[in-house]
Amino acid sequence: MKTLLHAILAFAAGLCQLVAAPAQAQIFPNSSLDTWASRNGVEAPTNWQTTDDVVAAVLGTRIPTNTVTKTTTVQGGPFAAQLQTQSVLGQAIQGSIILGNSIHGGADLAGGLPFTARPTSIQFYYQLSGARALTDSAAMGVQLTRRVNGVAQVVAQAEYLFTATAATYTLVTLPLQYQSTLVPDSVSMVFLSGTAKTITAGTILRIDDIAFAGGATATRDAALAAALSVSPNPSPDGHYTLHATEQALLAGPLTVLDATGRVVRHEAAASPAATTRPLDLNDLARGLYTLQLYTSKGLITKKLVVQ
Repeated sequence: MKTLLHAILAFAAGLCQLVAAPAQAQIFPNSSLDTWASRNGVEAPTNWQTTDDVVAAVLGTRIPTNTVTKTTTVQGGPFAAQLQTQSVLGQAIQGSIILGNSIHGGADLAGGLPFTARPTSIQFYYQLSGARALTDSAAMGVQLTRRVNGVAQVVAQAEYLFTATAATYTLVTLPLQYQSTLVPDSVSMVFLSGTAKTITAGTILRIDDIAFAGGATATRDAALAAALSVSPNPSPDGHYTLHATEQALLAGPLTVLDATGRVVRHEAAASPAATTRPLDLNDLARGLYTLQLYTSKGLITKKLVVQ
């Protein structure tokens, strides 16, 4: 079994080297990490693969590692992802999440989901703790790719090595380095609680609210996001009122996405006579939804809960 564990570690190390390598170099479903589902008896974030999936790919069978768990210690929304380096049969294995529904695909990074925008940066919030958290070298990497003649070509990429612990959620804004004028068709992304040759059980990396900014995608402008509020939220009957500090913000078209990223409501541009706008989701099932309001100043995204 230890030989198999070494194989798992080697597989994960390969991912780590890709993240740490020199640069060759939309909002996607569940970028907020709020949606989780039971997969093979273990709860996991939808549209993400975890360390358990890497283990299954190497061993051909599943061994719960408890390296990726749902946490209510969040920046926003109900949940975030907790990646924790754990000791499994005497070997330290890092927590990892890989965007996509398979660990295969992509160019240098595994996995991937459809994505067709050219943003200027990626943003996310993190917490990092543990006695050897910094020497464990938690990291993340992202690539935008396009398949040309059956081969994934890197359009843009970025990588980040966590060099500071954080007891509270801290925002990271990471510029994307473009090396092609192609329009991407996919995005691949990975977060790992450790990439060092020797890692330590107990290091915890929490990740929440990932988003792209600039280009044709969502902006993380905090002032703009704060200009819109929604009440009541949660709503017991699906009826909401949008409140804005500027009347013009409520005039834009809006869409509502369900937890899978499917558009379940679309409203054309409006002409509100006040700084409020009603939103009726009464016909939708209970659950978590994402409101996207397209304003003249950028996209505002809010999480909505129908109880």
